[in-house]
Amino acid sequence: MNSNTIKNHKIKELIHPLLMKVLTSKVTGELKVDGSLPEEGNYLVVANHVCIEDIPTLAQAVKKHFYLLVSDEDKGTIDGLGLELNGVIWVHRTDKESRQNASKGIVEILKSGKNFAMYPEATWNLSPNLLILPMNYGCIRIALEANVAIVPIVSFFDSKSRHTIIGEKFYPSNDLTTSINDLRDIMATMVFNEIEQKYKNNRENNNVYSDIIDGIEHYYEKRENIDKDYWEEYFNCLYNSYGRAKNNKSDVREFESSFVFTLNNESYNYFQVFNSIIKYIDGKIMIRRISSECNGYNDSEYRENFGYGYNEKVLKKELKK
Repeated sequence: MNSNTIKNHKIKELIHPLLMKVLTSKVTGELKVDGSLPEEGNYLVVANHVCIEDIPTLAQAVKKHFYLLVSDEDKGTIDGLGLELNGVIWVHRTDKESRQNASKGIVEILKSGKNFAMYPEATWNLSPNLLILPMNYGCIRIALEANVAIVPIVSFFDSKSRHTIIGEKFYPSNDLTTSINDLRDIMATMVFNEIEQKYKNNRENNNVYSDIIDGIEHYYEKRENIDKDYWEEYFNCLYNSYGRAKNNKSDVREFESSFVFTLNNESYNYFQVFNSIIKYIDGKIMIRRISSECNGYNDSEYRENFGYGYNEKVLKKELKK
């Protein structure tokens, strides 16, 4: 058993309610929860990842004690101390051996009958056009090895409230790629349904439209009616609440984007070239991505914020062929 993590587990479970009051003291607004963890057995919780309030919100929604996988950038901080008191496995995301050891530790904890939670998106989803980021199938491998089901959970945040939805148990197969795609589809559907419900609740809003397609009413917004600075303001709001990111937004954003899972194959590389504008300015390559992302190509204007999908290294490699 992983003695460093599971040590004094009875004490961790005993102080969990008190610790949750501390961790949730700074969260935004009232939390609404739909669903609950099954009463019997233990599970691997797989959650979406969008902001600094993810962890306390997940803990508040689940209620039961669980151990957590966390990147070691926050180790040694006040927040990190709180996580350690709860029970955490730290992982150095750029170190292969650290990732392998973390995986083994998670399996060990699950086999001991404890609940564990992780965020397979690997970083905050700040993409304006992906409901759930591509997920690494490590969580599938872990669930199979520990012989436990996965419980998908998604949380949503606005300026006044939070909403967490706890999904049904998911049993992965030995086909890792199919299983992770199925799990991502389930979670993306949960996110989509939440967005659609939000539109229904605000259908009187001047910027909510709907069309009937095959007898079903679909809701949407018009991009032209959305403030052109909306994404950047959203990005800055999230990063300003996180000390490590607040003081160095550009570098942290670029570093974090490197953990978005992508298949390194010919199709992906082709898309990178196809969906980008490549210019040579004073003999240097300038790459601008055609997308709705913050640093998307729009002629005269260029924003410094780093957007998901912007993969300059891949593009330059392709250009040298």
